[in-house]
Amino acid sequence: MISLISLESRLGLVLLLSLPQVFIIEAMGMWLPLALVSVALLFPELILHMKALAKDRAVLLLVGLVMTQCLSLVWSVDRALGIKVIIYEAVFIVVFSATKLCDWRKLKKQPTMWAFIFGSFLLATFVIICRAFPELENAFLISEWSGIFINPNVQHGLADGSIRNNALDPVKAGGIFVNANVASCYLGMLSLCALACIRRPRLAWGISLVLLVAVFSTGSKTATVILIGLTIVYLVVAFVLKNILAARMALVLGVMVASMMMLFYSPIPQQFVDKITSQETGQAPTLPSASPPPPDEPSPRETLDNAEDSMNSRLLIWQYGLEAFEEKPLMGQGYGGWQQGFSGYVKRLREEGIELRDGFPPHNTFIYLWSQSGALSVVFAVLLLWHWSGISLSAIGKNREREHGLRMALALTGAWVWLTAHGMGDNTGLLGDAHQVTLLAFIIAGIDNLSERKRASAA
Repeated sequence: MISLISLESRLGLVLLLSLPQVFIIEAMGMWLPLALVSVALLFPELILHMKALAKDRAVLLLVGLVMTQCLSLVWSVDRALGIKVIIYEAVFIVVFSATKLCDWRKLKKQPTMWAFIFGSFLLATFVIICRAFPELENAFLISEWSGIFINPNVQHGLADGSIRNNALDPVKAGGIFVNANVASCYLGMLSLCALACIRRPRLAWGISLVLLVAVFSTGSKTATVILIGLTIVYLVVAFVLKNILAARMALVLGVMVASMMMLFYSPIPQQFVDKITSQETGQAPTLPSASPPPPDEPSPRETLDNAEDSMNSRLLIWQYGLEAFEEKPLMGQGYGGWQQGFSGYVKRLREEGIELRDGFPPHNTFIYLWSQSGALSVVFAVLLLWHWSGISLSAIGKNREREHGLRMALALTGAWVWLTAHGMGDNTGLLGDAHQVTLLAFIIAGIDNLSERKRASAA
């Protein structure tokens, strides 16, 4: 029955459901999002083309990674965490395989794809609203109906204080993603996907701009650094290829990023808002030079100080990772091992007069991979990223003379690089969270198609 519905229709539905997730299924105390269950709609193609997919290098590397992680379950103290990670990787393989097999021209015409774009726009708008009205975000996070979009276990942890999250910070905003860093990464990937998949340049850039406003609204400093880095990389590509199309893309993205930085990191816009507010309330406006930032909005100096504090915390976290690696360099700590060992490390630091909050994850993809499943999993991850780099360079080179093809190759490459770079300083991991893993599979399949010159279906 499922096979009677086109692959493109089923894939579009899976992508659409990946936006809200929809937590309505509970099993053994765990909540399964409908988005995860819907991946089963793509099983027929996976079964029918098993032999061909088994020859795909990305699939082979991921299967090797999964096998390594399955083995590490033997010495893990939190096997549920390991099973969750393995399920995400299985989801990636299924979605990636289906996306490679589908007809991209038909996929783009699916009503679910337009609904996906509209849904992305709504999510971005909600994050912007949450940044402007932090009390609204707090009310949303603890409301009963928000459990449809947020894992109810996470929601309860936020309500009773057992789970700390940066979304509760008034200068951070996560929306339905809860965590601001996860939100910024996913919205950034979406903004680049809009540039890639929408053929009309003005429409593509217009949608991308709204999504970038949402990225900066999250308050993620990592996202700002990544955007600056991507702009520089695009300029280098334009110089190496001597390509005006790449230079134009770098210029437009650079202007957009510079504008967002002025809007969110300069005190001038806030002073303007204060002036308008004071006029509406009948209060005498103060001089712009004498108007300090409000207490819940950081000044540019405070933003730099916060970034420095975040980096210092990460250095302490990575120091523990180095110490733990020296103890078990090959096997790692197993799932849950990091959490156990880190608590003892925090106690030792406090005895030395150094404060560090307990419960921090590694904030680095490679460290977390090693900790959970040993050195071999890191090897598979490095080989996978090397493979993605190769097909990305191939896609850029083969589409250098085609305006939309080059824009698509550069944007999709930037999207997976964003997630990878974000994972080196935060906790998005190799394939991302439940939202990101489906989108990443779509992105890599798109690059793969471009690198193989599948022009009829890829552009």
